[in-house]
Amino acid sequence: MVGVDRDMTEEDERLIPTNIERPTMFIGSSAEGLVVARAVKAHLESDIEVDIWDEGVFQLNQSSLDSLLHAASLYDFAVLVLTPDDLLKSRGKRYKAARDNVVFEHGLFLGRLGPRRAFIMCEESVKVLSDFAGITISRFTKPVKGNLRDAVANACDQIRKSIKESLHYAELGFYPSTVLAIGYFENFISKIFTSLLQKSYVVKVNGKEQTNLQFQSFTFTIVIPDSLGFVEKANLELTVKIKELQQIVVHSITRDFPFYVRADFRGEKELHLYDVPTTLLSSRKAIELLLSKPFIGQSWDQEKLERREIRNFRLALESLLKKNFPDHLGTTIRLEGPECMNSKA
Repeated sequence: MVGVDRDMTEEDERLIPTNIERPTMFIGSSAEGLVVARAVKAHLESDIEVDIWDEGVFQLNQSSLDSLLHAASLYDFAVLVLTPDDLLKSRGKRYKAARDNVVFEHGLFLGRLGPRRAFIMCEESVKVLSDFAGITISRFTKPVKGNLRDAVANACDQIRKSIKESLHYAELGFYPSTVLAIGYFENFISKIFTSLLQKSYVVKVNGKEQTNLQFQSFTFTIVIPDSLGFVEKANLELTVKIKELQQIVVHSITRDFPFYVRADFRGEKELHLYDVPTTLLSSRKAIELLLSKPFIGQSWDQEKLERREIRNFRLALESLLKKNFPDHLGTTIRLEGPECMNSKA
């Protein structure tokens, strides 16, 4: 897991920072617990994309297990609602128990997402497994009369707080985005940015040697795509052409690094450098392998997974930048969306 110590700011008061795509959540329950699942969704859906199990998660011509395994790969978070649907006899005593398939689903999501991202919403009277000792369980009391949404409010606030904390970290999970961000930072960003701070020479502009050309100041913008299609070679080349960017090569001790750039070298020689992390193509390939699509075009699942990868890549990269270049993040070095390339310098 990649994380960074941070002071609370006004932005932290929001569950989801404004520059990050909303995360996704699966809510599972028994049929009898659907009313609770819907109350939970009503509390959380303002900040999170929430799908309840009966909202198309279980696909036609696919087993329930296959659908659940697919969902565990698709969502960022999961809430499993445990309601008193069965009677359990244990050591001579009878207890109210949750439906066994819901308990199984929690275990499945817990194994895939981890304890920071798979939650239990439990009605107070339900007996839970001893294996859950040490796991935070959000409990509520179902009212005989009254508003169920109010009854689950405190439990939802506990889950919201845990989600808020989790969103400050990039998870090492099934998909490659965190590892890609670490490699991109270590092998490219850290080396080239150090060279830029030392005012290294720009050795080539549009393929021509410029060995005596120096710059006085620069801004370095990492363009985080809004979709993985943006980093495909053909789309990127078209963007460079439309935006009329130049290509430069900055020399460092280890090797030369190419960039796309807008700069006026006749004036104060201020460089406006842009780099698109095309390493994210690996995430697209991994997602396509997972989904094994029998058709051409992007499915809803692929779109959701790609957004998840982009969000996690940005979080991991931002954490690394805050740790290593805290005085420059947001000023000299920036993380922006593709819209940053719309206006000419």
